[in-house]
Amino acid sequence: MRTDPPPVDEAALAARLVEMAKPSAGERAIILFDPTYYPGITARLRESLHARGVQTYAIVEDTPAMVATYINDETIPNRREADVVETLEPVFQRSEIFYWMPTRGYGDDLRWERLVGRSHVRSIHFHWLLPFPGTRTADEIVSQSHSIEERALTVDLAAHARSQVRLANALRGRTVHVTTPAGTDLTLAVRVDEWFHFGNGDASKTRADRGRWIRDRQIELPVGMFQFVSDRDSVAGTIVTPTISQAGSAVRDARLRVARGRIVDVAAAEGADWIRAQMPRNGPDGDRIALVSLDTNPLSPPTGIGFDIGSNWENGGSNNANRMWRMSITLRDPTMIFDGRTIMRDGQLLWDAF
Repeated sequence: MRTDPPPVDEAALAARLVEMAKPSAGERAIILFDPTYYPGITARLRESLHARGVQTYAIVEDTPAMVATYINDETIPNRREADVVETLEPVFQRSEIFYWMPTRGYGDDLRWERLVGRSHVRSIHFHWLLPFPGTRTADEIVSQSHSIEERALTVDLAAHARSQVRLANALRGRTVHVTTPAGTDLTLAVRVDEWFHFGNGDASKTRADRGRWIRDRQIELPVGMFQFVSDRDSVAGTIVTPTISQAGSAVRDARLRVARGRIVDVAAAEGADWIRAQMPRNGPDGDRIALVSLDTNPLSPPTGIGFDIGSNWENGGSNNANRMWRMSITLRDPTMIFDGRTIMRDGQLLWDAF
């Protein structure tokens, strides 16, 4: 039986998408959507863009059942990705905007990222419930959907953008110390000339033209993603995490010792062998710290710090990794300190501290 998502303010979400891209008459917009998952947002978006003189081209995403036929066969996604890129590249190269709407399923390949990279489109994609419904209960679906909707619609984009710049300026040139009650004790250096990804909702042509990397032309809704590639040789210490996203239940209570940005020792209550096997599978730098991530959306619950290990090519990193393969760790309750100032406590950014 198909689970339908709860109602949301589709008109307001469509208006937000237009606001973010700031389209001009004569531009072309590609819209990738799932006709079973909030198609009303797509319909309203197309009407609004059309009224502004923007031509739209709609593409239907694969269903979860279709994705399931190829996602576990590593040879098929590569062929599927190559076919999609070859077929759609001329359309992307003639377009200016790409909307990646909410979908029920997701094929873990790089078809859409490659198309963004091989064109000059500026893109907006949803951080909604994925996969949908997954293992969520009906009550969880309603609660999480409404929370995401609130974070997408009610944040003042200009004020939030200023906050992200302030955080970046505070971090530049600092050596940051991260600890958790479970035993994480890690230091990392932020370069003076570090390039930050500001997930601030600005998907305008002006912003896209200033971007350096593919990630700069991929803006998220809700806003709040804040990422950087730290000085990888500076990362040292220990990361203690209850889980690793890609491992599911295979890993529990892992302890990773890091030296010069690489994992040099692994222990875990369960799954140490999974981690050791996964690192080389992810590539020559599958053991190297890739990204540091924070969520700056003022309506998000305390989300702590995220560390990705492996691929960071979208953000202009130089890690040698396969595709976007990585291990993702989220520390929910860290303290973050630099220059004797605590700027995060129990996973919550302390904006008044900097």
